[in-house]
Amino acid sequence: MNKLVQNLVGILLLLTASLTVIHPQSLTHARANQAAQQAQQNGGLLSEEFSFLIKDFKIDHQGETNTLNISISYHYARNIANSDYPDFRRLLKDVETLLSNYPNQTDYWEIVNKRITALLLEKYPAITSVTCELKVDPSHDVPYTRASRVTRERGIKRK
Repeated sequence: MNKLVQNLVGILLLLTASLTVIHPQSLTHARANQAAQQAQQNGGLLSEEFSFLIKDFKIDHQGETNTLNISISYHYARNIANSDYPDFRRLLKDVETLLSNYPNQTDYWEIVNKRITALLLEKYPAITSVTCELKVDPSHDVPYTRASRVTRERGIKRK
């Protein structure tokens, strides 16, 4: 009889130990399911991006007329209000204005591209990151297609 009690106590100890292992896992799983259901009810996590292309833009730069194809894409801030979406034509006009009045005619295309992304991120607070790809067509002096791609992200503001 003593052996039977020892075996029962051993089984109870094993069951108790396994319940403490199973219980936290089932709670974690339940919490994950609850979070997934809540996100689904709220429409899920949302990430928005918009892009546009400026095709065959002529610019006098580096001693000659160059033709650029400029692809710009950007991500919006989460939970952006409908009234906060910028009209992409304003961004397009800002880029064209910057390039038409570009101050340093000897800057490499990478520098030009960094200035474009800095301008857009600074001017439009609803944008959290911007990517600009400049493609420069072959020219008389440089018979090669060149490209520069720059992505700039808004820094986290510290209090």
